[in-house]
Amino acid sequence: MNFRFSILSLMIFALGFSQDLKVMSFNIRLQVESDKENAWTERKQDVFDLLTYYHPDYFGVQEALPEQMKGLKNGLKNYDYVGVGRDDGKEMGEFSALFFNTEKLDVIKSGTFWLSETPEKVSRGWDAACNRVCTYALFRDKKSKKEFLAMNIHFDHVGNVARVKSSELILKKMKELNPGNLPIILSGDFNLTDDAEPIKILSRNLKDSFYHSETKHYGPVGTFTAFNINEVPKDRIDYIFVKGMKIKSHRHINDRRENLLYPSDHFPVLTDLSF
Repeated sequence: MNFRFSILSLMIFALGFSQDLKVMSFNIRLQVESDKENAWTERKQDVFDLLTYYHPDYFGVQEALPEQMKGLKNGLKNYDYVGVGRDDGKEMGEFSALFFNTEKLDVIKSGTFWLSETPEKVSRGWDAACNRVCTYALFRDKKSKKEFLAMNIHFDHVGNVARVKSSELILKKMKELNPGNLPIILSGDFNLTDDAEPIKILSRNLKDSFYHSETKHYGPVGTFTAFNINEVPKDRIDYIFVKGMKIKSHRHINDRRENLLYPSDHFPVLTDLSF
């Protein structure tokens, strides 16, 4: 009886101190009224419902404008975020923020740098069409006390030089921000398929969770839909890269709204990780 009790106690302890981590990357599509039935005002509740249902421990957003950031903060229970607007380092322009479950994770340190030659100040890099940023956070799991570095980006959609240089800058920053060699997770919309050089640069240093999951990828291969519900997307441009963690599963979420339209013009990427 005592032996059985000890085993049961051990199992409860293990469950209570889970070392699993559920991570999502989600380009929510900026607020544009010309999107008509796909405008943010029409689909924001569907986005909130999707995030509440899958309940990631943290998720990185792309294209989130200030009003959308407020909506996400107010529309989700027990989530907070780190990140700033890319056009003034405060509230202007799109965010590439990290939202985290405050019941699961603590923030030890966080910040944002620009994907440019002058990353510590508001700036546009190389041949990019827009200011681009990377938001990062050093998280600690409240129960397991495990720590890891999370980074979230949105690469430029035009500048080929900027995208190569951005990959190189991110790898450099990883070393600077992570002297303790903690696990790393890099999420984002890279605006590139995996045959492009910037993705190859990252893949030589990090694991693309699409290819390295212990279970087969689930869902469509592509992630960018342009809201087109009549064709299966082919282009995978949204990624979660990992270093120092096990990748248990990987999915592109192609759920639809009640009216059968998509919550965004990108599928969220969801991966289950383990320390």
